[in-house]
Amino acid sequence: MKYLKLHSWNVGYKEAVEIQERLKKQIILKHSFGNLNDKLIAGADVSYSKESGRFYAGVIVFELGTMQKIEEATASGKVSFPYIPGLLSFRESPILLRAFSKIKRGPDIVMLDAQGIAHPRGIGLASHMGLLLDKPSIGCAKTRLVGTYNEMGKEAGLSSPLLIKDKIVGTVLRTKKNVKPVFVSPGHKIDLAASVDLVLKSCRGYRIPEPTRQSHNLVNRIRIYDTVK
Repeated sequence: MKYLKLHSWNVGYKEAVEIQERLKKQIILKHSFGNLNDKLIAGADVSYSKESGRFYAGVIVFELGTMQKIEEATASGKVSFPYIPGLLSFRESPILLRAFSKIKRGPDIVMLDAQGIAHPRGIGLASHMGLLLDKPSIGCAKTRLVGTYNEMGKEAGLSSPLLIKDKIVGTVLRTKKNVKPVFVSPGHKIDLAASVDLVLKSCRGYRIPEPTRQSHNLVNRIRIYDTVK
Protein backbone atom coordinates (compact mmCIF):
# COMPACT_ATOMS: atom_id res chain seq x y z
CA MET A 1 0.00 0.00 0.00
CA LYS A 2 1.42 3.36 -1.03
CA TYR A 3 1.25 6.65 0.83
CA LEU A 4 2.00 10.29 0.15
CA LYS A 5 5.16 12.03 1.32
CA LEU A 6 3.66 15.34 2.39
CA HIS A 7 6.51 16.62 4.54
CA SER A 8 9.69 15.70 6.41
CA TRP A 9 9.48 13.88 9.75
CA ASN A 10 12.78 15.33 10.94
CA VAL A 11 11.21 18.43 12.52
CA GLY A 12 10.98 20.21 15.84
CA TYR A 13 7.97 21.58 17.67
CA LYS A 14 7.58 24.85 15.74
CA GLU A 15 7.87 23.23 12.30
CA ALA A 16 5.51 20.42 13.31
CA VAL A 17 2.84 22.93 14.32
CA GLU A 18 3.34 24.82 11.04
CA ILE A 19 2.86 21.55 9.13
CA GLN A 20 -0.36 20.86 11.01
CA GLU A 21 -1.68 24.36 10.28
CA ARG A 22 -0.92 23.85 6.58
CA LEU A 23 -2.30 20.32 6.29
CA LYS A 24 -5.56 20.96 8.16
CA LYS A 25 -6.65 23.18 5.26
CA GLN A 26 -6.60 20.06 3.05
CA ILE A 27 -8.95 18.02 5.25
CA ILE A 28 -12.23 17.09 3.53
CA LEU A 29 -15.23 16.40 5.77
CA LYS A 30 -17.51 14.68 3.29
CA HIS A 31 -17.39 11.32 1.54
CA SER A 32 -18.33 9.73 -1.76
CA PHE A 33 -18.43 6.00 -1.00
CA GLY A 34 -21.72 4.15 -1.48
CA ASN A 35 -22.74 0.76 -0.06
CA LEU A 36 -20.60 0.09 3.01
CA ASN A 37 -21.05 -3.69 3.21
CA ASP A 38 -18.68 -4.38 0.32
CA LYS A 39 -15.96 -2.06 1.64
CA LEU A 40 -12.72 -2.94 3.38
CA ILE A 41 -11.91 -1.20 6.65
CA ALA A 42 -8.53 -1.19 8.38
CA GLY A 43 -7.89 -0.73 12.07
CA ALA A 44 -4.51 0.53 13.24
CA ASP A 45 -2.87 1.00 16.61
CA VAL A 46 0.52 1.51 18.30
CA SER A 47 1.94 -0.03 21.48
CA TYR A 48 5.04 1.10 23.40
CA SER A 49 7.68 -0.81 25.34
CA LYS A 50 8.67 1.20 28.41
CA GLU A 51 11.77 -0.92 28.95
CA SER A 52 13.39 -0.70 25.51
CA GLY A 53 12.09 2.58 24.09
CA ARG A 54 10.70 0.69 21.08
CA PHE A 55 7.19 0.83 19.71
CA TYR A 56 5.05 -1.41 17.55
CA ALA A 57 2.43 -0.64 14.91
CA GLY A 58 -0.24 -3.01 13.68
CA VAL A 59 -2.75 -2.82 10.85
CA ILE A 60 -5.58 -5.29 10.22
CA VAL A 61 -7.85 -5.13 7.18
CA PHE A 62 -11.43 -6.42 7.49
CA GLU A 63 -14.39 -6.90 5.21
CA LEU A 64 -16.81 -4.42 6.74
CA GLY A 65 -20.01 -6.37 6.17
CA THR A 66 -18.80 -9.55 7.90
CA MET A 67 -15.81 -8.30 9.93
CA GLN A 68 -13.84 -11.14 8.37
CA LYS A 69 -10.08 -10.55 8.63
CA ILE A 70 -8.46 -10.12 5.23
CA GLU A 71 -4.87 -9.21 6.00
CA GLU A 72 -2.59 -7.88 8.73
CA ALA A 73 0.85 -6.29 8.95
CA THR A 74 3.13 -5.02 11.69
CA ALA A 75 6.22 -2.87 12.09
CA SER A 76 8.53 -1.98 14.96
CA GLY A 77 11.18 0.61 15.60
CA LYS A 78 12.82 3.01 18.01
CA VAL A 79 10.80 5.98 19.22
CA SER A 80 12.43 9.14 17.83
CA PHE A 81 9.94 11.96 18.41
CA PRO A 82 9.17 13.03 22.00
CA TYR A 83 5.71 12.84 23.52
CA ILE A 84 4.19 16.29 23.06
CA PRO A 85 0.42 16.75 23.55
CA GLY A 86 -1.20 17.64 20.23
CA LEU A 87 1.72 16.29 18.15
CA LEU A 88 1.12 12.54 18.48
CA SER A 89 1.02 12.14 14.71
CA PHE A 90 4.70 13.12 14.44
CA ARG A 91 5.54 10.39 16.94
CA GLU A 92 3.36 7.58 15.60
CA SER A 93 2.67 8.22 11.89
CA PRO A 94 6.08 7.03 10.60
CA ILE A 95 5.81 3.60 12.26
CA LEU A 96 2.16 3.28 11.21
CA LEU A 97 3.11 4.09 7.62
CA ARG A 98 5.73 1.33 7.70
CA ALA A 99 3.01 -1.14 8.71
CA PHE A 100 0.56 0.16 6.10
CA SER A 101 3.25 -0.10 3.40
CA LYS A 102 3.24 -3.90 3.90
CA ILE A 103 -0.50 -4.19 3.22
CA LYS A 104 -1.18 -5.63 -0.23
CA ARG A 105 -4.95 -5.09 -0.41
CA GLY A 106 -5.52 -1.47 0.50
CA PRO A 107 -8.60 -0.66 2.61
CA ASP A 108 -11.34 1.74 1.60
CA ILE A 109 -11.56 3.25 5.10
CA VAL A 110 -9.10 3.53 7.98
CA MET A 111 -10.01 3.65 11.69
CA LEU A 112 -7.54 4.58 14.43
CA ASP A 113 -7.62 4.74 18.21
CA ALA A 114 -6.92 8.46 17.95
CA GLN A 115 -8.48 11.84 17.29
CA GLY A 116 -9.63 13.17 13.95
CA ILE A 117 -10.60 16.83 13.94
CA ALA A 118 -11.33 16.76 17.70
CA HIS A 119 -7.88 18.20 18.29
CA PRO A 120 -6.50 21.57 19.47
CA ARG A 121 -5.47 22.47 15.92
CA GLY A 122 -8.14 20.42 14.16
CA ILE A 123 -5.79 17.72 12.86
CA GLY A 124 -5.23 14.71 15.09
CA LEU A 125 -3.48 11.48 14.18
CA ALA A 126 -6.53 10.07 12.36
CA SER A 127 -6.77 13.18 10.17
CA HIS A 128 -3.02 13.25 9.51
CA MET A 129 -2.98 9.57 8.54
CA GLY A 130 -6.02 10.05 6.31
CA LEU A 131 -4.15 12.75 4.39
CA LEU A 132 -0.98 10.65 4.14
CA LEU A 133 -2.84 7.54 2.98
CA ASP A 134 -5.31 9.57 0.89
CA LYS A 135 -8.12 7.49 2.39
CA PRO A 136 -11.28 8.19 4.40
CA SER A 137 -10.23 8.01 8.04
CA ILE A 138 -11.99 7.95 11.40
CA GLY A 139 -10.76 8.68 14.90
CA CYS A 140 -12.36 6.51 17.59
CA ALA A 141 -10.56 7.33 20.82
CA LYS A 142 -11.05 5.91 24.28
CA THR A 143 -10.44 9.29 25.94
CA ARG A 144 -11.30 12.93 25.25
CA LEU A 145 -8.56 15.30 24.16
CA VAL A 146 -10.56 18.51 23.76
CA GLY A 147 -14.13 19.72 23.84
CA THR A 148 -17.17 19.56 26.07
CA TYR A 149 -20.28 17.38 26.01
CA ASN A 150 -23.40 16.57 27.99
CA GLU A 151 -23.70 13.35 29.91
CA MET A 152 -26.00 10.77 28.34
CA GLY A 153 -27.92 7.72 29.46
CA LYS A 154 -26.39 4.28 29.93
CA GLU A 155 -28.01 2.57 26.94
CA ALA A 156 -25.96 1.53 23.92
CA GLY A 157 -26.34 3.83 20.92
CA LEU A 158 -26.89 7.02 22.91
CA SER A 159 -24.66 9.95 22.03
CA SER A 160 -23.83 13.59 22.72
CA PRO A 161 -22.17 16.17 20.45
CA LEU A 162 -18.55 16.98 21.27
CA LEU A 163 -18.15 20.75 21.08
CA ILE A 164 -15.29 23.23 20.84
CA LYS A 165 -16.62 26.77 21.23
CA ASP A 166 -20.09 25.75 19.99
CA LYS A 167 -18.62 23.94 16.95
CA ILE A 168 -19.37 20.22 16.70
CA VAL A 169 -16.10 18.35 16.17
CA GLY A 170 -17.19 14.85 17.13
CA THR A 171 -19.64 12.58 18.91
CA VAL A 172 -19.40 11.02 22.34
CA LEU A 173 -20.90 7.60 21.67
CA ARG A 174 -22.06 4.85 24.03
CA THR A 175 -21.26 1.63 22.15
CA LYS A 176 -22.17 -0.75 24.97
CA LYS A 177 -24.66 -0.52 27.82
CA ASN A 178 -23.26 0.69 31.15
CA VAL A 179 -19.71 1.18 29.86
CA LYS A 180 -17.72 4.34 29.16
CA PRO A 181 -18.36 6.02 25.80
CA VAL A 182 -15.88 6.40 22.95
CA PHE A 183 -14.99 9.69 21.26
CA VAL A 184 -15.62 9.64 17.52
CA SER A 185 -14.45 12.34 15.14
CA PRO A 186 -14.02 12.39 11.36
CA GLY A 187 -10.45 12.30 10.15
CA HIS A 188 -10.46 12.97 6.41
CA LYS A 189 -12.72 12.32 3.41
CA ILE A 190 -15.69 11.45 5.63
CA ASP A 191 -18.34 13.30 7.63
CA LEU A 192 -19.31 12.87 11.26
CA ALA A 193 -22.57 10.98 10.65
CA ALA A 194 -20.83 8.35 8.51
CA SER A 195 -18.01 8.09 11.05
CA VAL A 196 -20.47 7.29 13.84
CA ASP A 197 -22.36 4.85 11.61
CA LEU A 198 -19.15 3.00 10.78
CA VAL A 199 -18.13 2.76 14.42
CA LEU A 200 -21.52 1.26 15.32
CA LYS A 201 -21.41 -1.14 12.35
CA SER A 202 -17.94 -2.26 13.46
CA CYS A 203 -18.85 -3.07 17.07
CA ARG A 204 -19.31 -6.72 17.95
CA GLY A 205 -20.38 -6.66 21.59
CA TYR A 206 -17.39 -4.76 22.93
CA ARG A 207 -16.94 -1.09 23.82
CA ILE A 208 -14.23 -0.74 21.15
CA PRO A 209 -15.04 -1.40 17.47
CA GLU A 210 -13.40 -4.50 16.03
CA PRO A 211 -10.87 -2.80 13.72
CA THR A 212 -9.17 -0.90 16.55
CA ARG A 213 -9.84 -3.55 19.21
CA GLN A 214 -8.16 -6.29 17.23
CA SER A 215 -5.28 -4.08 16.06
CA HIS A 216 -4.73 -3.11 19.71
CA ASN A 217 -4.54 -6.80 20.65
CA LEU A 218 -2.18 -7.45 17.75
CA VAL A 219 0.37 -4.79 18.70
CA ASN A 220 0.31 -5.85 22.33
CA ARG A 221 1.03 -9.46 21.31
CA ILE A 222 4.01 -8.54 19.16
CA ARG A 223 5.33 -6.18 21.85
CA ILE A 224 5.17 -8.90 24.51
CA TYR A 225 6.69 -11.46 22.14
CA ASP A 226 9.55 -9.13 21.26
CA THR A 227 10.18 -8.40 24.94
CA VAL A 228 10.41 -12.03 26.07
CA LYS A 229 12.13 -13.64 23.09
